[in-house]
Amino acid sequence: MASSTLLDHRLTLPDESTATQAGVAADLLKQFLLEHPNSSDATVRLVADTADTTVEIPGEALVLLADVLAQIANGNAVTIAPVHAELTTQQAADLLGVSRPYLVKLLEERKIPHRRVGNRRRVMLTDLVAYKRIDDAERMAVADELTAEAQRLGLYT
Repeated sequence: MASSTLLDHRLTLPDESTATQAGVAADLLKQFLLEHPNSSDATVRLVADTADTTVEIPGEALVLLADVLAQIANGNAVTIAPVHAELTTQQAADLLGVSRPYLVKLLEERKIPHRRVGNRRRVMLTDLVAYKRIDDAERMAVADELTAEAQRLGLYT
């Protein structure tokens, strides 16, 4: 799949059967990773039961595969993108869970780096993830402050 189309596909939520299968696979893979802590030295072979095809999965990809399977098992849609991917403002807004106009405001306020391609803006996925980490940490700090204040006032036990 070309890198420009990685984020363009429609995300679909897994059905119950798929989520169950993913949960079993995630558990088996996590157990394997626990038994082989140096996963970069290990490989897993996937064998298709309808064909004579075997695929070797390199150790570095095993942890990511376990994470993907765990998300699917929880009923979440999953997408994969290279860290150097550039996103449209709509894709970036969707990943942050905000409106596109709000994202554009963040870009104009220089809270998230971006570049212009013609009259369009592009946001690096790495910059978006960095912004999200900082924003999440700030939100958590405010929530902790509010909780501490509520406990101090006897409103929260």
